[in-house]
Amino acid sequence: MMKKILARGELIAVVLTAFLALILGGWQIMLIAALAGMLIGLSAEHKANYLPRAAGVAAFVGLILIAITHFHNTSLSTLPGMEHIPDQAKTVGTYLIALGVIIGLAVLTAWIHNLADERKRQVYFIGLMVALAVFFPFFEQCPGLSWTNFKFVDMAAGCSEQSNLLWIGPVIVMFIYALQAIGLNIVAGFAGLLDLGYVAFFAIGAYTMGLLRSQQLGSQMGDPDFFRWSFWIVIWIAAATAAFFGLVFGAPTLRLRGDYLAIVTLGFGEIVPIVVKNLYAVRIFEPISLFIGQLFGQKSSDLMQFCLLGCGAKPLDITAGTKGISPIYPPDFFGYTFTVGEYVPWYFLALTLLVVSAFFIYRLRASRIGRAWVSMREDELAANAMGVDLIRTKLTAFVLGAMFSGFAGAFYASYTTLITPDSFDFSISVIILAQVILGGSGNIAGVMLGSSIIMLIDRVLLDKLKMVINGVLQGLVFKGIDNQALAVFWTSLTDATAYKILLFGLILVVMMKVRPQGILPEQTAARRRAA
Repeated sequence: MMKKILARGELIAVVLTAFLALILGGWQIMLIAALAGMLIGLSAEHKANYLPRAAGVAAFVGLILIAITHFHNTSLSTLPGMEHIPDQAKTVGTYLIALGVIIGLAVLTAWIHNLADERKRQVYFIGLMVALAVFFPFFEQCPGLSWTNFKFVDMAAGCSEQSNLLWIGPVIVMFIYALQAIGLNIVAGFAGLLDLGYVAFFAIGAYTMGLLRSQQLGSQMGDPDFFRWSFWIVIWIAAATAAFFGLVFGAPTLRLRGDYLAIVTLGFGEIVPIVVKNLYAVRIFEPISLFIGQLFGQKSSDLMQFCLLGCGAKPLDITAGTKGISPIYPPDFFGYTFTVGEYVPWYFLALTLLVVSAFFIYRLRASRIGRAWVSMREDELAANAMGVDLIRTKLTAFVLGAMFSGFAGAFYASYTTLITPDSFDFSISVIILAQVILGGSGNIAGVMLGSSIIMLIDRVLLDKLKMVINGVLQGLVFKGIDNQALAVFWTSLTDATAYKILLFGLILVVMMKVRPQGILPEQTAARRRAA
């Protein structure tokens, strides 16, 4: 019955809104309202009354959102271990503002979605997304809308009681992973090369930033600040270093295809963290005399060995092994120094890097080399017959993909101020590849959407779901039961964060069955299926 009344997108908005409102509550009602409004607007069909219908559906979904959010604020939030909900988030005024947000965005998005001019539609929608992205941190950092003693670099000033840092930190990490994902999209989406070791270039970029923006090497040379180069120079050096290793690694391996290429790239992704982990005691000797002496049967102790690197009392510690490199100096910008905890400057820097990178890749896709990538992905034999140099085209994709991964790694190192080899395991490559497949391989907007979905599930929603489940178990199910072992067992069994890899796997299986082209398929693929 519901399917006959609501379109598929509107039905998805209802279900998603109800679920998010149940586990989030509080000020997050505004973010849920914005998301639901855009989903409803994008589902609007081009009919004579599409705007009134969008407003009506939005009002209906908004009332559901308010009811479930109020239930969370007044009932679920009282359970043990639940997050405190400020009184300002429970007022009628807050609920009415959320209702206005969902209706307004639903009508605006529906109007944009049904514009006849495709160019205008794209420009207006991008403008709407940019406006929401710019407005987001100001509201998120001060949801009470109290602007007393307002400061740009300290958004919590004047509204510390209402501020909620739930989203902006994970969103910054989401931007970093999205930057990686659009880089992998060049390799896997445009060129059709399955790269399972993409995290290696992420690690190379991060460690390049760590070595040139920390005291790790300088302290061993007598000047701790010797390697404190400008962030704006080092980030390009990191990207170039990752691109260089992409060239070195890609040149001998890109003659392989399919599963063979995937296995080789998987091996490279495992090698880099192991090498980094073992570069903590480095001493290099001149190899020629050593080789000649051993050739004539002389013992190593009898040879005259010439030390080239790490010749002091202690060998050179390059990467600090498993301890990692810390602290890594944050960037400076016209006299302002980025600091840990002041999320807004980091947010806008990450957003700027992502938008500029996405625009560059978008223009690259429309260029000659972009068309060569797509033709090679569709049919290598036909592309080769038409004059496409397959090796050079593959190598270009591999180098550029590695460059963007190194770029993201350098920013990640500065943002976290700490990097360790364990931060770059194989699961990162799998997650990035899942983002590309989920969003839509070959579509930049789709890849960014897939990255947003997976990272927000990983960084926000699973933690909140775990909190709600634990609160229900402790406050209702096990209330009055003295068997603590049983309670601990069920709490660990229902830990949502422990099942995230299983969840991502299920998402991919469902996508391969229901919509193998991804949420937002590439336009060329969509036209081909339509024909």
